[in-house]
Amino acid sequence: MPDSILVQILSVMWDEIAKMWWFFLLSIVLVGVIKGYKLDLRIRDSINRAGSLGILLAVAVGMISPLCACGILPIVITLAMAGTPIAPLVALLVTSPVMGPDALILTYRGLGPEMAMLKVAGAGFLGISAGLVTQMLVRQGLLAGDLVRLKPVYRDDGGLASAYEIGSANGVAVKTMTIVPRANRLRFILDRTLDAGLFVGKYLLLAIFLEAIIVTLVPISWITVLAGQKSISSVLVAAVVGLPLPTNQIPIIPILSGLLERGMDRGAAFTLLMAGPVSSIPAIVALTGLFRRRVVLTFLTVSLGGSVLLGVVYQIFS
Repeated sequence: MPDSILVQILSVMWDEIAKMWWFFLLSIVLVGVIKGYKLDLRIRDSINRAGSLGILLAVAVGMISPLCACGILPIVITLAMAGTPIAPLVALLVTSPVMGPDALILTYRGLGPEMAMLKVAGAGFLGISAGLVTQMLVRQGLLAGDLVRLKPVYRDDGGLASAYEIGSANGVAVKTMTIVPRANRLRFILDRTLDAGLFVGKYLLLAIFLEAIIVTLVPISWITVLAGQKSISSVLVAAVVGLPLPTNQIPIIPILSGLLERGMDRGAAFTLLMAGPVSSIPAIVALTGLFRRRVVLTFLTVSLGGSVLLGVVYQIFS
C-alpha cells in the first residue's frame, strides 16, 4: 500500500476517533448504569405479566437493552422457556439489535441528529409491526402449535437452568458471560462499563478502519450506481447488502458514515441502518435452532420488509 494511501486512511481514522471518543465514553457509561440498576431486566420480567401490552413492553426492553441480535438470545431463551407468547418474543428479537441507548448516542454523533431520531422511530415501528403481524398470524392459525425447538432443562433443585445450559443441551451455541455480583453498586457499574467498552470498542475501531478504507479506496461511481439514486432499487440494494453483513448496531455507524460520504442515498442508508443489525447470518442460524422455520421466516420478512418500507417512505418525504 503506497504511503500516501496509508496516510489518508490513518487520517480518516484519526478524525473519526477524535469526533466520537467522548460519545463512546458516554455510551458505555450509560450501559453500565442500565446494568447496574437492572433496568432492562426489570422491564423484561414484566413481559409475562403484561397480557395484551406484552408487545409494547417487549419493544421497550429492546429499546433499553444494549444487546445485538446474538446477545439478546439468552433473554429470549429464558422468556421462551417461561411460556412467553411468541408475539412479544419476535418484537424483542427485532427491536433489540436495531436500537440501544449506546448506539443511539453514537448514531447522533456519527450520522447526525436526523438519523438518530429516525433510528428511534424506525426501531419502534419495526418492533411493534413484528409483534402485531406475529400476533395476527397466531390468531389465524398460521403460527400455531409448538413453535419453540428448545426443550427446557432443569437443575437438581427443580429450577430452570440458565439459557447457556439450555442452549448447550439442545445444540445451540449461546454466548454468555459470568457476572460476579459486587457489594458496592458503583464498583459493579464501573465493571459493566469496562465490559461494554472492551466489547464495543473493538468492533467500533474495526468499523472505523473499514470506513477509512471506503472513503479512501472505493470509487464514488460504485456507490452512486448501486445505492446512490433516490429510488426503490437503492433501498433494495441496501436491504440485500444488510442481510449477510456481520455488523451490529455499533459498527454499522462508521461504515454508513463512509458510504454516505461517497454518495449513498440517505433513504438507502436508513434501510441499511435498520436491516443490517437485525438480519446478520449468525443470528439467523441461531434463531433457526431456537424456533420453527415459520417463526424465522416471519422475523426476516417483517424486519427486512419493514426496513425497505422505512427507506422508501423516507425517500418520498425527504
